[in-house]
This record gives sequence, structure tokens and C-alpha cells, in this order.
Amino acid sequence: MGYAARSLVEAIPVPAAILDLDGRVLVANGRWTAPDRDGGLYPAEGGFLSASPGPCGGHRGVLEAVWRLTPTTPPARVRCRCDEAVERVLQVAALDAGDGERQCLVTEITEETGTDTRAEFLALLSHEARTPVTTVVAAVELLRAQSLEQGVREIVDNVYFSTRALETLTDNLLDLGRLETGRLRLAHEPVTIRTLLEGVVEPLQRESRSKGILLLTAPAPDLPPAVQGDAGRLRQVLDAVVGNAVKFTTAGEVVVLAEAPGDGTWVMTVSDTGPGIDEPQRARIFQPFTQADSSSARRHEGAGLGLALASRLIARMDGTIEVESTPGAGTLFRIRLPLQVAPAPPDDEPRPLARRRIAVVAPTRRSTQALAWLLAGAGAEPVPAAFAEVIRPMADVDTVLWCDDAHDTEAAQRADTVGRAVGPDGQGLMISTTDPRTGVVRRPGVLTAPLVLNRLVAALNQERTGVRGAPVTVPPLSGGRVLLAEDNEVNRTVFRRMIELMGVTCDTVVDGAAAARAALGDTGYDVVLMDVQMPRTDGLEATRLIRAAGCRTPILALTATAPADRDRCLAAGMNGRLSKPITLPELRAALAPYLHPAATAPPGDPDDRLSSRIPTDGDPSPVMTR
Repeated sequence: MGYAARSLVEAIPVPAAILDLDGRVLVANGRWTAPDRDGGLYPAEGGFLSASPGPCGGHRGVLEAVWRLTPTTPPARVRCRCDEAVERVLQVAALDAGDGERQCLVTEITEETGTDTRAEFLALLSHEARTPVTTVVAAVELLRAQSLEQGVREIVDNVYFSTRALETLTDNLLDLGRLETGRLRLAHEPVTIRTLLEGVVEPLQRESRSKGILLLTAPAPDLPPAVQGDAGRLRQVLDAVVGNAVKFTTAGEVVVLAEAPGDGTWVMTVSDTGPGIDEPQRARIFQPFTQADSSSARRHEGAGLGLALASRLIARMDGTIEVESTPGAGTLFRIRLPLQVAPAPPDDEPRPLARRRIAVVAPTRRSTQALAWLLAGAGAEPVPAAFAEVIRPMADVDTVLWCDDAHDTEAAQRADTVGRAVGPDGQGLMISTTDPRTGVVRRPGVLTAPLVLNRLVAALNQERTGVRGAPVTVPPLSGGRVLLAEDNEVNRTVFRRMIELMGVTCDTVVDGAAAARAALGDTGYDVVLMDVQMPRTDGLEATRLIRAAGCRTPILALTATAPADRDRCLAAGMNGRLSKPITLPELRAALAPYLHPAATAPPGDPDDRLSSRIPTDGDPSPVMTR
């Protein structure tokens, strides 16, 4: 067995071992009963789980449970009373070791320690899984900030998206565990609805374009710009439902709408033109590790976690999710949540299209509604129309917005027809479902779905919108000096380069003791980035040493563990936390309040300061493709 398996088993604070199907112990921790106790269980690596015959038959019940288990069956509990005084409860779970091999994890538990054990195990797993992902994400972020040859950029982007998919899968597994143990906490903070919706659909552009799917999202024009909720959990819900719709839709459209029906709830609907779901499948899709098609010949990969987690998160937020579907006629998910209105953000978007009447041509009622809501949100007056109407001049309409496919050989002819109809003073804007760079329509006035409001407004105002896939850039910060404490050498290197890329000087140390000495030394630092888990002196202890010496330099935690450690970070004297992996925009947003000359610490209690300065776990990152 590898080092990782040994470390995980040893970290479980009760007797635990991994067995093969013959009952042979592959790895055992040091917390089992000493072997001189009559009737005890004595794992020895390379030996069998042995016990003297007792009232329960000793180890026989454990081995029988091992033989019956598969990775798809729930853990079995075996009760063994091997003497008159002690009854042991063993939990036996199957693990898929790959290459057709299966192993089993045997854990001795009690009702009092079971929940805490699972929670500690999940925290350790979170750290172990996030650490390598953090390294890859940070390194790819640096690459994406460079000017690269197009073929190299596509490879880098593929690595980036694959790594983020791995991160999502890990987070979903851990969150299911947190929900089971009651350890998942919800934030209560302002969530900007448009930012949330656009942050969900933008990362899906590559998949939707490759299929020629029209992917659109919009909030209703009368919807309040912000609500009180947990941005990270709302993002998880929508990522799962919208990602599922795009995965199973091979042609047509996926439309995401948000509205407030006036009954005190906020309703999000996700509709697609996919194959639909029949009644037996609808009863199963919210079960974990389940797909509507679970056969070995299924067309779509996935662990079957997304919808299961989404339904549980929605229930945790006191909401509901409903499914309407007819086989062959698509599916609609309706999510209803009791969210309160939050104060509008100070940088609420202007209405730059005021008094413009724009004809809208889209395939269905819902995609027409999405485009109309986008335009109305910018102050325009949308006019739903058919294509046959817009190729003739329409009264008081000098702009036509229509959906098409830049790879369709007849699309160029349709674009010319629209251009003649609007005349030299009018404007035609095509929304292409595929990438126009490789299509037959290569001209100004073509945008690719999914649309975000700023790109749509810029195109209608005939402003440059930039190129998707251009180098990822963030505005530089105005100098400053940062101390980075990180024990992982690769992470230390890439984080330092990310900080220096923003025009900030960065000094690095390898552990908490060195961080405390540097922070209390003669060099003045604007902010300290402190890894929490470091050898010898960890980040929490280092922070306590710094605060005890009277130093008030802002300290931000770098952590790969669950959001539950927020209180520990604050109690130690930290000002906030960043959850690994970290993107360039997230890192800049965390540093900016401390490095800008005019910045002052915002008032409020520690929890308010924490959520206002840095993203919480799962918060939607700014989209970095243009």
C-alpha cells in the first residue's frame, strides 16, 4: 500500500485497517487492542484479521461482511462481543482500488465518536486532495497569463478545465460527507445575481460551442440585483444542474432564467432540449452515485454526484427542486429558494442601451425571453420577431439580434439579408452557437454564446469586446510588500510569481517559526499570507506569536481544509482566509484592500470583515476567458 493510504488510515483516531477480500490486513493503524487480550481483534500488516473464538464467532462476521461488500453497497456494521464486558462495533466499507481490485476499510467506532471521526477524516482528505490541485491550478494560472501560441494555449486551457473539474468532484464528495455529519455551514452574504448566473455559464462555453448549443442566461429585469445567501453553495447548485443540462443536450439550447414570482421566493429554471427523463429515471436522479443511464455502455461520464449534492444543498437552504420532463422533449428543472433582498451593490451596471428598440429572433420562447431580459436589463426595448419579419424593414427598429450557426453554409447569406434590411445606418448582430473563428461567417457583428451582458452591450455599441482565449490578465496593484509562509516548495514558487506578476514584492519563508521572526523583524510588510498546516510551528501558532508580540500586520490564511476552520483562523488573530486552489483574480481581490494606498480596513465584526475581503469556499471566481 502507498504512503497516502497509510497516512489516511493512521490519521483516523480509532482502530482502522484496510483489508483485501480474503481478510488479509494491508494497512493498520496503531490503535487496535494489544494482542495479549483474549478475544481481541489483532490486525497485523501482512496477516489476517484474527480473533479468539468468542460469543460472536470472532473475526468470522467481519470476513463475511468483507466477502459480501462491493463499492456500490453501503458500509456494513458488525457487532462483536468477544468477551462479556466489551461490545465492539466495526464498520466495513468497500473501496475500489482500480484494475478490478477491491479493498475494504474496517473501522472500530462508537456512537459517540463516529461523527467526529468522519469529520476529521473528511478534513484530512480535503487537505490531501486540495494540495496537489492547488499546485496545478496556480501553475496553469501563470501560464494562462502569458502570450502563448494558439496550440499551446489550447493545451494549457484543457489542463486548467480538467483540474477545475477534479476540484469540483473532490468538493462534491467532501460536501456530501459534511451534509451527512451536519458539519456544512451556510454563509449569509450579498450575492449579485447576474454575476452568479454569468459565472456559471461562461466556463461551459467550450462544451456548448463544440455541440452547437445555444447557451443563454438572464435574470428578469425587475429582479433585485442582489439577494442574501451563500454564493458558493448557490454556485454549486447551478454548476450541477446547468452542467448536467449541457452534458446531456446534443443539439438545440440550454436556457437559465431567474425571477421572483412575488411570493417571497426566488425561482431559477434550467431548461434544455435534451433527450428528456422518463418517470423511473426521475425517481433516481437525486440519489448519489446514480445516472439516468448507469449501464457500462452509457454515453456520458460522471460520478453521479452533482444532482444529489444540489438537491441536498437546496433542502439545506429550505428550498425545493422540481423536474418536468417528457422523453424526447427536453427537461426543465425548477429551483425555488426563500432568499431575502440584499442592498444593491455600489457598482450596479448602468443602462447604456436606453431607448433603443432591438428586434430579437431566437429559436424558442425561452431563448427569446432570455435575450429580451438581457436587453431590457441594459435599458433597451426588445421586440420579439420572426426571421421573416426582420428581413423587411421594421418600424422604429434599426438593430436586429438573431441566433445562427457560423458554420452553416447559408449563415453568410442570412447575415447579408439582415444587413440589407437594416440599411447602412442599422446594425445586425449574430449570436453564433459555434466558434466563428473556424466557421464560414467571419465578419464583425458576430458574438458567440454564452452571452454576458457587458460583451453584448459592447458589441451593440460597436466597441471592442476583446478575444476569448487571450492572455488572462488582472490589473496590477500599486506596489507593496507581502510575506508568504508556505512549506510546499512548488506552491511557494508559483504563489510568489503570481504575487510578483501583480507588481508586488514578495518574501517567502518555509514554516511558521520563520514567518513569526520575519513579521516581527525590521522589514515592514503590508500583509502576510500564512499557510495553516506547516511542520513544527503551524500557521495558527505563528499568528498567535505575532499577535502576542503586539504586531497588527494583516494576516490572511492559506488553507486547503474545509470552511469550518474559519473560526479557528479568526480566533488565532487572522483577518481572513483564502481557500486553495487560488486563482489570480481571487488572490488580487484578497490583497487589494491592504496594498492600495487609499484602502482602509472596513468596519464590522470579524465575520463581516472575512466575507467582505475574500471569497468564501466555492465563491464564483471572475471568468477569465474573453
